[in-house]
Amino acid sequence: MFSDNPISDIAEGTTKGILDWSSEKIKIFIQKFKDKKLAFIQDNETIQIVKEQFNSGELNFYKNYIEDKEILFLVKLGLTLRKLEGNTSRKQNLRTKIFDRYEINGLHIAQFVENGILNRYTAILIDDLISIEDLKKKIESTLKNIEKHVLFVKMSDSERNVIENSRTIVFANSPNIFIISGISSAAEIIRKGEPTITQLFTDYNLEKISSGYKETLFYKRSLKF
Repeated sequence: MFSDNPISDIAEGTTKGILDWSSEKIKIFIQKFKDKKLAFIQDNETIQIVKEQFNSGELNFYKNYIEDKEILFLVKLGLTLRKLEGNTSRKQNLRTKIFDRYEINGLHIAQFVENGILNRYTAILIDDLISIEDLKKKIESTLKNIEKHVLFVKMSDSERNVIENSRTIVFANSPNIFIISGISSAAEIIRKGEPTITQLFTDYNLEKISSGYKETLFYKRSLKF
């Protein structure tokens, strides 16, 4: 059966075709953009793992609180590092690529996520939640200024260095939450220095998360009357 208005039908069909074509082109463009952004990793298996993080529950949670796209991308890379646990060569390769592209700040943001520190940090903030906007602001501010809030201890650090660096960061920046983290032999260095550090930070309460190979100290500022 023929339409009463063939010109209108043609116009409608043409418009629909253009929209369908445009939608498909946009999808292809977005995919190419994502692939280009991941090209620096230069390892197809690792790139695939990064792509799998795009729709992970953890990332979807942080999409609500992190608006900065570069920071959110580093969160994805941190989740990927966690997924690569047990694959030493690929994990080290990704760490190196992150450092080369985003320098030490970017690597530390990724490690902050990888080691689950961001999850616990966020939970501490939620305990004293003022508003969603305040939570967003604190999470993004901490990630953008990671060196003012977190000390990542290396195996080459000494106990004395950890104590001095902790004191320097806290006294210079007065963070509401200060975190010290290390794995393997660095975790043992933290354990040895913890009593001295805790004595120094009289305005902070300590929360520890310990395992056999990992040590993380959360110093939370408290009101003293």
